[in-house]
Amino acid sequence: SSAYPYTSYIITSTNGESIVLDPTCMPPKDVVDIKPAAIISTHGHSDHTDSYFTKNNDCPHFISQVTSLDTKDSKIFTIASSHSGDIIDDFPSNVITVVDVDGLRIAHMGDIGQTIFTDEQLKALGHVDIAFMQFDNSYSSMSLENEKGFILMEQLQPTIIIPTHYEDNALPIFEQKYGTIQEFDNILTISKDDLPDKPLNMYRILNNHVYQ
Repeated sequence: SSAYPYTSYIITSTNGESIVLDPTCMPPKDVVDIKPAAIISTHGHSDHTDSYFTKNNDCPHFISQVTSLDTKDSKIFTIASSHSGDIIDDFPSNVITVVDVDGLRIAHMGDIGQTIFTDEQLKALGHVDIAFMQFDNSYSSMSLENEKGFILMEQLQPTIIIPTHYEDNALPIFEQKYGTIQEFDNILTISKDDLPDKPLNMYRILNNHVYQ
């Protein structure tokens, strides 16, 4: 998506199994046939879902649903959260998606708009190696000024943060908070042994893919 280039990700195991998180403007099968083992959307907004892509892939798929799923290479579970504010309903407006694969715990926060994590959420999350996190999104009442995204990451203490909703004006603030940002073109290849020793390192994956 040219409008939202940083919300969608494909998590691929060393064996080549792919999990698609928050698909948006995905390429058709005749361009790239991803063959995902599962498709998980943290919520139903159009910048986190792709109905055409989902219906054309024969695999488990969930939207804003508290669930768990084991694939050949991954263990996946979701945690109820709130898209805006701190009230978490029985039918959550957003879920955190956690993928355990190849010794890494990866969490996509979707558009979480909470002020803080609950104790129950933190316990369920455990130690997160890589967190996809938004920082500036008016739909979640989250801004660089109110610092909700930074507060949540301070609570969670993931080893690596990959930002999702943000603009370029956030980059100097990210560097002030987290130090030098490491940038990668389209793909980050990483193992447990590659993780930094300290928490709260920011990695930025640049989306330069263009599909005709």
